[in-house]
Amino acid sequence: MKIRVTYSENEHDKKLLHEAAVKRLFPDTKVRETAPKDGFLHTVLTVPRTGNTAK
Repeated sequence: MKIRVTYSENEHDKKLLHEAAVKRLFPDTKVRETAPKDGFLHTVLTVPRTGNTAK
């Protein structure tokens, strides 16, 4: 699952709180910062799948 967080410079602290919450729930989460675009910054949080959940 990928979670994309879009924020401005002054919302950086809120982005860190969101990232920490996701990492508490899913410790294997990978974080990738992208280049600024149209005045906004972007972070992509990738939560890996945990095996086959279907029976």
